[in-house]
Amino acid sequence: MLKRLWSAYHQWYIKYSRFSKEDGQDELAYFRNKLFVSILILILPLGVISYIPSAITALILDKPFVFYVDTIAISLIAFLFFNNKMSLNTKKVVFAANLFVLSFALVLYIGLKSSSGLILFMLCVLVTLFSGRKSGVNTALAAAFVYFLIALSVYFKIFNFKVFQDEQIQVISIVFINNILFILMAVFSVSFLVQHLHNALLKENSLQEALVIKHENVIKAKEKAEQSDQLKTAFLANMSHEIRTPMYGILGCADLLKSYNTDDEEFKEYVSIIEGNGQELLDVMTDILNISKIETGLMTLSITNFNVNAVIDSIFTSFLAEAKAKQIKLTLNNFIANKDQMINSDQGKFTDVLKHLMENAIKYTEEGGHIILNCNVNIETSQLNFILNDTGIGVPKDKLESIFNTFYQVDVLNKDALHGSGIGLSISKAFIEMLGGQLELESHYGEGTSFLFEIDMNLKEKAPQSE
Repeated sequence: MLKRLWSAYHQWYIKYSRFSKEDGQDELAYFRNKLFVSILILILPLGVISYIPSAITALILDKPFVFYVDTIAISLIAFLFFNNKMSLNTKKVVFAANLFVLSFALVLYIGLKSSSGLILFMLCVLVTLFSGRKSGVNTALAAAFVYFLIALSVYFKIFNFKVFQDEQIQVISIVFINNILFILMAVFSVSFLVQHLHNALLKENSLQEALVIKHENVIKAKEKAEQSDQLKTAFLANMSHEIRTPMYGILGCADLLKSYNTDDEEFKEYVSIIEGNGQELLDVMTDILNISKIETGLMTLSITNFNVNAVIDSIFTSFLAEAKAKQIKLTLNNFIANKDQMINSDQGKFTDVLKHLMENAIKYTEEGGHIILNCNVNIETSQLNFILNDTGIGVPKDKLESIFNTFYQVDVLNKDALHGSGIGLSISKAFIEMLGGQLELESHYGEGTSFLFEIDMNLKEKAPQSE
């Protein structure tokens, strides 16, 4: 509660005094002005609390001088506090003069036993804080000059100060000199601290400005990179579409050529080469178009009801010849008991996933290797689970996180390594996630790789993905 009251009091006075940072004012000057305002906010309530018992005690002990001095001092502080038209610099001068006069009035009335030394010490430190080292030193020198005049008057008995009648001039001089020395030491220490804090603040501001500039540059670079990536994606999508169209014409013509020169084996071989390579190029273009749609969020689902075992058997059979040519043993362990198992999913994307993973396994499995596809049903989760194991080259540990990145190839620096487009696994991962599952990879470099994934058997229609 006290914290809330103090906060409300502080905010009220800032608003009442109309304190704000002036145009062109540096940080140190603003800090000093803010500090002085904070001192006024703090010293008025503390001064009032201190004044009341002091005034009462002075009246009881019949010391009217102390009462009048304290009353004038607290009145001036209240005047400075409530006067919102006087400039801060003028307030600083009046504030300093008030405490200066108060301290020497106590010296002349009470003597060396008074708290004047402490008041002067505090005054010089405060002046150094809110006005700078020069003002603090000047205040200390002014105090030293007044001390000197008092000591001179006592020594030559110019004025009759009753409080110093029983004091030796040596004692008075030592007390006065020590007070000034301690004050100067405090002034220089505080000014040194303030200067270093100011330098640190300037350095921090400079670093913040540099950080802001770097942040703006990063944002611009990010926007430029995003724009470039969007242009790249759009270009790839357009190019793949433009190339696919004439490729259909080439493949169509190649199919027609099969009916000519049926007895010419060399002619048939050339047509087969055109057809095979054209189909490979068409598949690459299809993959590029798919990854472009995935990255732009335009890829959608086309859910139908189909026999999943028929699709698995068809895809597995289509790779038998290729595996046999490479002398790779290809095994299917289908544990889906119902041979007529129907599921609701996107047949095209499911087919693409199995094809890409099978192609990847055959490509990176050396002659004499073994590839096993396991399929089963998880009744509890209504999902189909797949595990594709191969005895291929495997993936290094440090590449496991990057293997699914678009256009990423594990051994791109090796000229003798097998390289593809680098998007098959990216498409597979994206399609599996659209089909309600996750694609996981387990691999040991030089030993083989396992791809594990699942798909929902009853997939519901979803809206197009967004970035």
